[in-house]
Amino acid sequence: MKTNTQNHNSMVRSSNYMKILELSKRGHQLLKEKSYLEACALFDEARKLEPTNPYILVGIGDAQRGLKNFSKAAQSYQRVLDQDPDNLFALRGLGDTRRDQNLLDEALRLWTRYIQCRPRDIFVLTRIADGYKNIGKLQLAEEYYHRALYINKEDSHALMGLADLYHKIGQDELAIQYYEQVLQKSPEMINILTTLGNLHRRRGDYEKAREHFKKALDLESDNTYALYGLGHYYRWQRDYPMAISLWERVLELSQGNADLFTRLGDAYRNDGNLIAAESTYRKSLDNGYDKFSLLGLAKVHAIRGELNEVVSCYRQLMANQHENGWFFGEIASQLIEHRQQSDAATFYRAACELHQDNQEVCRELAKQAEELGLTSSGTGSLFKS
Repeated sequence: MKTNTQNHNSMVRSSNYMKILELSKRGHQLLKEKSYLEACALFDEARKLEPTNPYILVGIGDAQRGLKNFSKAAQSYQRVLDQDPDNLFALRGLGDTRRDQNLLDEALRLWTRYIQCRPRDIFVLTRIADGYKNIGKLQLAEEYYHRALYINKEDSHALMGLADLYHKIGQDELAIQYYEQVLQKSPEMINILTTLGNLHRRRGDYEKAREHFKKALDLESDNTYALYGLGHYYRWQRDYPMAISLWERVLELSQGNADLFTRLGDAYRNDGNLIAAESTYRKSLDNGYDKFSLLGLAKVHAIRGELNEVVSCYRQLMANQHENGWFFGEIASQLIEHRQQSDAATFYRAACELHQDNQEVCRELAKQAEELGLTSSGTGSLFKS
């Protein structure tokens, strides 16, 4: 009788083992297909047969994480680690879960434990690097990206991570170097093309900037970032009609922002279309105060010789900005350039009156006026209420 019972129990265990194996196999296949709900159901069925099986518990954790049920996923991974603190699948899974919960310090602790056992796992190395970058520990982030690249010098995630890191801290030359390596592997990444275009533009290399923006537009003709960047190239070339054409296209595709409106207004002004320039600056100002839009509008009035309007714009600027002579110089130079020398002198006197309680600003204005060849002649106060 005892032998029969033992044989029966053995057969049951064998049957359960085969069933668990089949359920787990199907569950992991469903995970690969991102069918998380169905995978979870199969793993739950397998857990009823063997509640402490770490392979099943990790599968449940992976499925729950895919469903964004992070607390349930964490519980499942933790049950495995309670049994086996060095279970690599649970360490990695719980680390990923804590990252998804924005608990980066805990995620980094778990991933670091994992990498001590599997130091060449490039995926977890880059996760650690990303985590350190996100919490501002950039030197450690840089170290882990380089560890990943030591294993695979062409790893796209590590190359991109380093490029983004150097971009973030203003090391443009290194950022360009690593973005270019990413682009060699994936030449149709439009966001990298436009980022490189902007970096080259910022460094004053407009021809290289143009090359990258053109490549982006060859792939996506209505990409607003590339259109905007290419507009800057033509602005640099003083081809204002072309810049206007590109920036107007951006406005057809998006709402635009103060920077775009100001650049477009400047292009219209430099091209001699003062009506369009004024309209564009005012569209920007309708959305809220912007110093460059208001300055552009003041320049339009200066070109027209509309001194009262110039003063009104300057007064609004001074209500919001600190004057170090730059705003005054920008406006006064427009008056002089368009043969409004007398108005420029009157504007200088009026500006001094506005800042009469600030001798430091008055000295800066006097310095600017001397450089522009102005005198304080003129009649009437333009700043009296």
